[in-house]
Amino acid sequence: MKSKSLIKPPASKVLRSGRVILAPGEDVGEHSTTNCEEMIIVIHGTASLLLDGLTAQVKQGDTYFINAGVKHNVVNKTADIVEYVYVVGQF
Repeated sequence: MKSKSLIKPPASKVLRSGRVILAPGEDVGEHSTTNCEEMIIVIHGTASLLLDGLTAQVKQGDTYFINAGVKHNVVNKTADIVEYVYVVGQF
């Protein structure tokens, strides 16, 4: 997994954003954004988004919103890379 921060405090007050590239078979690891809402924008490929036991397929051009407190993981189950940008807003 490759990850690069795009913006975070102190450059912004509450937003964090980054770009993630997942090779085939990689994932970011299950996590929860407790006091944050998150948006994922897929730039390339198709990812499996695991959300509290449910799976959603998100592909190039898709945007997906994740409510605060939802356990989630982004997994690349394909033979191609997955590239996406995440934006997290803390409250």
